[in-house]
Amino acid sequence: MGFIGEFLRLTRFEHAVLLALAVLIGETVVLGSLPDLLELAIILSLLVPVLSETASFALNDYFDIETDRINNRKRPLVTGTISPRSALYFSFSAFILSTLFAFFINTPAFLVALAFNILAVLYNWKLKDLPLLGNIYIGLSMAIPFIFGNLVVHPQWLLPVPMVLALLAFIAGVAREIIKSVQDMHGDVKARRSKTLPVIVGEKPSIAIASVLYLLFVPLSFAPFYYGLAPNMYSLVVIALADGVLLGTVAALLRKPGPDIYGKARNMTLLIFAAGMLAILYAAIST
Repeated sequence: MGFIGEFLRLTRFEHAVLLALAVLIGETVVLGSLPDLLELAIILSLLVPVLSETASFALNDYFDIETDRINNRKRPLVTGTISPRSALYFSFSAFILSTLFAFFINTPAFLVALAFNILAVLYNWKLKDLPLLGNIYIGLSMAIPFIFGNLVVHPQWLLPVPMVLALLAFIAGVAREIIKSVQDMHGDVKARRSKTLPVIVGEKPSIAIASVLYLLFVPLSFAPFYYGLAPNMYSLVVIALADGVLLGTVAALLRKPGPDIYGKARNMTLLIFAAGMLAILYAAIST
């Protein structure tokens, strides 16, 4: 695969791209059109989540190397294609750059970036081992880019649509991370002595909780249009289709839970959310 491929796997770069897209959506919703992508503040605003997210995932693998020896032996730090020291150095360098770039945007954006970069370190160090707290952090980390985008172009106050999008991202993020906690439960307990939600309440109740959150997400996915986003046929159809696939994913989780299903569900929900975000972006542009 080569070093670049392994680096992309280490940092889960696809997640970083989605967070940058969320920032862009937040900016577009507020402005009513795409921002000037050549403007320095906009460029920096897209780099901030990319650096923060890749830093967080690299740090995650650094702390989780023993867990991954049990749960996922193909991770770059486990196979040795990337050294733990390199991952650690990259992580803190990217955190610093992320915070520095936000400083040159405006004060609210800087404070948000600083707070979440600190939380990312705390999460990887300790919060992820605690019931629900780690899941809530992940939900917040998926929600905040919409708010961040709002603050980049309109630092005075938050508007309704970015707030609704943040709520949706939070619900979906918590649900997705609960499934990840179930998937990693045995390795987390053995390597880190974690007390995550599935360790406390069990595997099936945790999947039930995640499923309820996804079921709550489906009707709320149309809420941005109620709060001011102009509807159009393309966006509505894409969101409806994505909701249908999400319901099918929930059905699979409840019908036949297991490691294979958990991995497929996480991959599928990532694609579903990406499709939904593109539909929202199209609606914001065509408003």
